[in-house]
Amino acid sequence: MNRDEPRCAQCGEAHPRDELELAFRRPDVIAVLTETQRFGQRVRETDDLCEYAGEFFVRAVLPLPVEGWDEPYCIGLWVKVDRRTFDRVLELWDDPAQSDEPPFDAVISNEIPTLPQTVGLRVHLQLTAPTSRPYALVPACAHPLHREQSAGITAHRASEYSSLFA
Repeated sequence: MNRDEPRCAQCGEAHPRDELELAFRRPDVIAVLTETQRFGQRVRETDDLCEYAGEFFVRAVLPLPVEGWDEPYCIGLWVKVDRRTFDRVLELWDDPAQSDEPPFDAVISNEIPTLPQTVGLRVHLQLTAPTSRPYALVPACAHPLHREQSAGITAHRASEYSSLFA
């Protein structure tokens, strides 16, 4: 830990910026399947895209601005999209101008602990660049994720997210 790291006003601890960010390996509906079930049910999956039982998923990051940090804290999660959107994302996968594409409608496919239900929460999927994951942006709604994405979070809150799977 860097001695110059500021102390959290909430707990008095330092929350280093390089802490591991919260990330989900697969959409919840796929994560619960055994290896045998995955093979038997013909799950098609990579670390960025999944297809299962006629549903289509794209890995994204949900950026949360952090008070006093230059870069956002990102939650790596999966969003479900329709077939047309999935095909368009594939078409633009290596396109350097993919960020010019308007955002797509999607829903979160992971349950984030400590929050009200997040599976099914509507988001906009914004492509960013061929070498980075798309952003999941929460539109105006009463869900705490919208407030955290709009107003930002503290380093303490970022640390709480990181500790969920530590």
